[in-house]
Amino acid sequence: MANLRKKGLYIASLAIFSFPVFAIDLAKDVKVNVELRPRYEYVDIDNSTNKEANALTIRIRTGITFKGLFNVNNLDFLFEPWVVTGIVKDYAPEKSGYELVPDPEQVRINQAILSYKSGLFGLKIGRQIITFDNHRFIGHVGWRQMAQTFDAVRFDLKPMKGLDITAVYVAAKTGVTDTELGNGESWAFAPHNTNIGDDVAGNDSLLFHASYKYKPLGVNFAAYAYLLNGMHDTYGLKVNGAPKIMENLSLGFWAEYAYQKDPTLTSHENGNKNIGASYYYLSLKPTYNTGYGKVFLELGYEFLEGADNNETHGFTTPWATLHAHNGWADVFLVYTGTSNKYGLEDTRIGLGLQSKTIGKIMARYHWFSADKSFTGGGDKFGTELDIVYTKKIFKNLAFGAKAAFYNADDEAKKVRIGDKDVTKYWVWLTYKWGK
Repeated sequence: MANLRKKGLYIASLAIFSFPVFAIDLAKDVKVNVELRPRYEYVDIDNSTNKEANALTIRIRTGITFKGLFNVNNLDFLFEPWVVTGIVKDYAPEKSGYELVPDPEQVRINQAILSYKSGLFGLKIGRQIITFDNHRFIGHVGWRQMAQTFDAVRFDLKPMKGLDITAVYVAAKTGVTDTELGNGESWAFAPHNTNIGDDVAGNDSLLFHASYKYKPLGVNFAAYAYLLNGMHDTYGLKVNGAPKIMENLSLGFWAEYAYQKDPTLTSHENGNKNIGASYYYLSLKPTYNTGYGKVFLELGYEFLEGADNNETHGFTTPWATLHAHNGWADVFLVYTGTSNKYGLEDTRIGLGLQSKTIGKIMARYHWFSADKSFTGGGDKFGTELDIVYTKKIFKNLAFGAKAAFYNADDEAKKVRIGDKDVTKYWVWLTYKWGK
């Protein structure tokens, strides 16, 4: 059975990879896109048994879109292989004994989507990137060199101006470092999924999202329900916008609340769940246009409730673009994605400048604490300073650099969560070309 399955996957991978060659003559138009992103990443964790990580990797993202496939208007096919290769590989998982940089060398068909869009509705079938809002719950983890994708069927409906409704069936998710196929086999250009159809938590999930944009006020409303099979249900409401207060001043804001409970879909449940946790996020971002550039201030507070007695875990976001939230040092990435036992409170303040001449520079400071008191007392995790600078050099070329400095509080040592100082920094270039 294993050999039969392996042969089947191999034949399927050849068919998928060969399809674009035959499709060229069957499409009305062909669009090609290429993205190159070389990046250096350094990781140092205080009092660690591992050596500092030094990783120089390159992401090669190629995309071919066949417009009007089989001469059918609005029927398109996207084929997108990604390659991640390392030049300097002093990092785990490429070398043992070094700190982790989750950009292993790999080759993957990251997207293979058959899509149809006409009038009020659109349909996408296949491996695809799916994101909603600020990626807090459903994201593509685009910061890493390999993206997170979903084997899914997506239906979009636009019944009226400003209103968008989306429903998604997710057969399986593939994370940024996932390599398993069936019994653990993996090889280049294979369908590359995480046991689609098998009894794995998260497979056969349903995602629902509705948003309405009220243009006169520049305000967006959203409601969502993410039913992750065997994991949990998340229901939420969000409103955000950036209305103009006066000639050169706008006030960006974000207000969101969500509640997480036991999963409705339980065909892939690996054990009984007992979940009941809240989430909310509030932020203000006044922006002033000086004429030379935009100066902005960020004030934010994010709350992920911890687990009460006998609960399985606190509020978790396993399918999020986690790097974008709670500090770029990724200290709480695994914690908020899996357990969040004590909860997390993230109070932040940021200041930045965005200018065509200078580029964009921003600094943000976080205070991290727990919702529940630690075993042994205390509730302070630590603080973090994040800094980023980006600049478009030419039309297709951009430069970026950023750094994260996490300083652990002594109280965090009682629970061994966020209990070590972390320093990370990155330098990268992004080149994009398309026709």
